[in-house]
Amino acid sequence: MRQLSQYAQNSDEIKLLLDRLVDQKTQPQGYADAFYQLGGALSDFIRNSKSLSAKTRITLACSSEDADWLSKGILDRLESHVAKINLAVFWNIRSNAFENSAFAIAPIIKTYVESLENVDILIICKSIINTSCVVRTNLTYMIERINPKKIFIASPVLFEKAIPSLENEFPKSISDKFEFFYFAEDNEVTEAGEVIPGIGGSVYHRLGLEDAMKKNKYIPVIVKERREANLPG
Repeated sequence: MRQLSQYAQNSDEIKLLLDRLVDQKTQPQGYADAFYQLGGALSDFIRNSKSLSAKTRITLACSSEDADWLSKGILDRLESHVAKINLAVFWNIRSNAFENSAFAIAPIIKTYVESLENVDILIICKSIINTSCVVRTNLTYMIERINPKKIFIASPVLFEKAIPSLENEFPKSISDKFEFFYFAEDNEVTEAGEVIPGIGGSVYHRLGLEDAMKKNKYIPVIVKERREANLPG
C-alpha cells in the first residue's frame, strides 16, 4: 500500500509523475524526465525550509545513476536561491556481505567531489530509499569530511522502514540533523527485495543503463560539464 506524504497529497502533478515512474510503458527518456521534474518539486519544498537563506552553502550528494536526472532537477531549481551548491557524485557497487541480504553494503568505487569548505547544509538524494545502505555509505563518506548544520535526505519514494533504519545507523548527534523530503511511502517488498510499486523496477534498467556494472562505467553529463567548467584555463 502507498501512503502519500504531506508534500504530495494536494499535487496532481506529483501524483502523475509518480505514476509515470511505475508505468512500465514509460520509455527511458520519459522516465528520466519524471525524475528531473520530481527533483525540481523536491527542491521547492527544500527551499521553504527555515534552515535555508540566500547565504546558505550546500553540498548536494548523490549516486551516479541519479546525477543527471533527480539530482540535476534539485540543483537547477535550487541554486539561484542560495549562495552556493557544490556537487558530490558516488559510484557504488551494491552487494550482500557474507551472501546475506541482511548485511547489504554499497562500497564506493569512484567519486567526483567538489569543494567541501564551509558547508551549511548537506543534501543527500536518492531515486528510492529501501534498505538505506547506499544512502548510509554516501552519508558516512560526507560526514567524515564535513560538519553540516542540517542534513536533508530527499527521495521521491521511501520504503516505510527506511527512516528509522537510517536514523538507527548513526549517533543521535548526527540523526538529529536529519530532515526528510519525500512524496510517497510504500510498505510492500518482493522476495527479490524490490519495493512495490516503488519506482517501477530497477532504476538502472528503466533509465537504459542496463545493469550495475554498466551504470558504473557511465559518466554523468552533469559531472563532465561541471568538471570542464571548473578546469583552470
